[in-house]
Amino acid sequence: MEQLDLNQIRTFVRIVQAGSFTKAAEILHQPKSRVSRRLAALEKELGVQLIYRTTRQFQLTDSGRIYFERCKGLIEGLENLTAEMSEATSDVSGVIKLTASDDMGAVKLPIILDEFMRLYPRVRFEVLLSQAYVDLVKESIDVALRIGRLKDSSLKVKKVTVLRNIFVATPGFLERYRNADEFSELAKLPYLSLGSNNQVSPVRTNDGKKITLKMNSIFSCNNPALVVGMALSGRGLAYVPEFLVLEHIKNGRLVHVHKNLHSEEVPISFVMPEQKEVPLKVKKFVEFASKRLKEMFNEA
Repeated sequence: MEQLDLNQIRTFVRIVQAGSFTKAAEILHQPKSRVSRRLAALEKELGVQLIYRTTRQFQLTDSGRIYFERCKGLIEGLENLTAEMSEATSDVSGVIKLTASDDMGAVKLPIILDEFMRLYPRVRFEVLLSQAYVDLVKESIDVALRIGRLKDSSLKVKKVTVLRNIFVATPGFLERYRNADEFSELAKLPYLSLGSNNQVSPVRTNDGKKITLKMNSIFSCNNPALVVGMALSGRGLAYVPEFLVLEHIKNGRLVHVHKNLHSEEVPISFVMPEQKEVPLKVKKFVEFASKRLKEMFNEA
């Protein structure tokens, strides 16, 4: 036991947290063969088997489960202490891998990234914008900006703010359809659908009621930015994320109609892999970007 190696224990903890040897190797930036050797060396040193291996998966032994529960906190505590001790003298630098949705990323991130890179000129960003769900561990992503309620409980989450959908149309459209602001006319208006469903649900009224609206869809698309573009052309009424149209409303290109109707508020959050120690550069970015996003949404 005098020869017990903390690297071996840390490797074992990462294997269990990652759920596979391959993912653990990616997280530790080590060859899979070294990860396997370190686990074998730890088991030999302890004199017990911690993990049953098969060709496709593994399973913790009873001893392994107990050892993991006791070691997890110790390893994380040491890593956190090391990070805290080095933060005072560490330089914020290196690559931050970030992912976000197309619409949020294109509209909100340029200003935030530019300001952060001015503060920390030795930081670089690799940004992946996608409407699809991105596996943070598989893609080696440091942090994601996500919209909506999160289902994955294995992520570190920092809630930033909330957003909602609202109805908008151009002044010209409202001139052509003079009764467009009447609730009884909603189902008759040309509607630009976000998705292929003619129904808009759930819609909340200002008094808290939930309703479902059946619309007259003349156009559908899975990208909200394109729906906003079609709305700007005067083609129809759109029900889109508020943050995408705020500037257009302020400039008079779009009008917020049916102000008593809006979607339920959904959270906007930064999420990070649970099994990764959060580097100083990522901590600083999440702290900075969270504050700036709140300011941007409060300006609404």
